[in-house]
Amino acid sequence: MALAKLCERFGASTSGSDQNIPPGHIASNIHSDIDIVIINGAIADDNPELTRAEELGIEIMSRANLLAHVEAKYKNRIAIAGTHGKSTTTAMVGAILLLGGLNPTIHNGVEDGLVIGGQDFFVTEACEFKKSFLSLSPTVAVVTNVDFDHVDCYKNLEEVKTAFTKFMDKADVSFTSSDDIECFEYTPGKYAFDVCDGENCVTVYLSVPGKHNVFNAHLAGMVGLHFGIEPMVIKDALESYSGIHRRWETIGKIGDTTIISEYAHHPREIEASISSARSIYGERFLFVFQPHTYTRTLALFDDFVRALSGTKCVLYKTFSAREAKIGGGDAVDLADKLGVQYFSEAKELGVYLRDVAPKFDAIVLAGAGDMQKHVSF
Repeated sequence: MALAKLCERFGASTSGSDQNIPPGHIASNIHSDIDIVIINGAIADDNPELTRAEELGIEIMSRANLLAHVEAKYKNRIAIAGTHGKSTTTAMVGAILLLGGLNPTIHNGVEDGLVIGGQDFFVTEACEFKKSFLSLSPTVAVVTNVDFDHVDCYKNLEEVKTAFTKFMDKADVSFTSSDDIECFEYTPGKYAFDVCDGENCVTVYLSVPGKHNVFNAHLAGMVGLHFGIEPMVIKDALESYSGIHRRWETIGKIGDTTIISEYAHHPREIEASISSARSIYGERFLFVFQPHTYTRTLALFDDFVRALSGTKCVLYKTFSAREAKIGGGDAVDLADKLGVQYFSEAKELGVYLRDVAPKFDAIVLAGAGDMQKHVSF
């Protein structure tokens, strides 16, 4: 939807379909008046709309290449990549450039993540899935971190690192996160750090929890400094930043118990989320995890076990996305290994959460799937 709006800005007429919205993907959606059909990485080779486009000889373009075409229309192109934290960092960079008066166009992968500004600055989240970010031509590349993920299209961590190196090499300037950022916790779960331009330093007190957000914010601040934005403006932008959709987002309450939606779906992200929860709630929280894809769960099974062990948690059925079920890589396999409860139905999970909520100060619904849409309180 965001890319469609950007295309419309440059004079294109767009339409689309969604498998989850009737009538779904059907051949009759494609007709000879269409110039280009855009597909994302989840579209199968036998998709009826793709097949019909091929029959009609219509040009077929990947979403990654469309983003590259849009990006190329801007002077300064800031692409933010990383296994974790790229959406948050993209939003933080956007907030800094906006407050700095640079009127950026911001393309983020989250709900309501599009801001249409001028053509001097384009800020985009760059996804490493199927190496799609290598289609981009950034002038500034930002990498938050690199872990082994997307195991259905990368063989090992070294292959992931190689892709990210190629991504950074495409840019005139690149920024990566540092492990030695000095910061301090000023209130449970929330951290502060310094942003300096020469001898001019200011302390940023983040409104969002988690030490991992220090690294995201520090990178965003480096981008701001690169474009000449004053440290005090960076401070104001980052302190005003309150988060984005499904990134430690409070979505409701059950009595006095806070319900938090969290996008964490990789072992490293789960560790960071649990650390944040502990710093705020002690042990009075329940972690509800929905694994995302069977291949990831199977390949990183032991890491998931380590990340979740010692935490009060329950498991919800795997969000399969584009995959067929794989033995040993299912949420129920993970639940059995951890010795925790498993739920296959949203209604049953909702009843359970309402029942146990009084025992906890918070319930964290974690995962990149559809659990948050279907579990009612």
